[in-house]
Amino acid sequence: MSVPPSEKLARFIFSKKHFSVEKREVKFKAFIPPPNSEDISVYRISGLSDCQVWEIGRKYVGRKDRAIKARANLAAEAVYANNLEVVPDPLPHELHANIRPFPADRRARDRIAKRLALASELAIMPTE
Repeated sequence: MSVPPSEKLARFIFSKKHFSVEKREVKFKAFIPPPNSEDISVYRISGLSDCQVWEIGRKYVGRKDRAIKARANLAAEAVYANNLEVVPDPLPHELHANIRPFPADRRARDRIAKRLALASELAIMPTE
């Protein structure tokens, strides 16, 4: 069962190379799947406060050796517009999902990642 197109999603970002604070933009590399995978991990955030979203990131995504720097917020509709799907995957959290399947071809994957980055909104991790 897929996530509805109206759902808001968050992709947590760990590298400063994947966003620009000055331009307030997410770079496409934030949407490139890890090696040997055709999926990227996201969280369903519709109806959650900003604080609740960051708390999910702190508890379930970030680690001491991999701190969250920012997140990309986007509508599931943008994912479906690129012939991908958003599939619930309740581990490690009930709101976790995967965007899939990214094509194996690097150029095709990069084109999709660029479109997702353009459709997303940057949110910077607040300092505690």
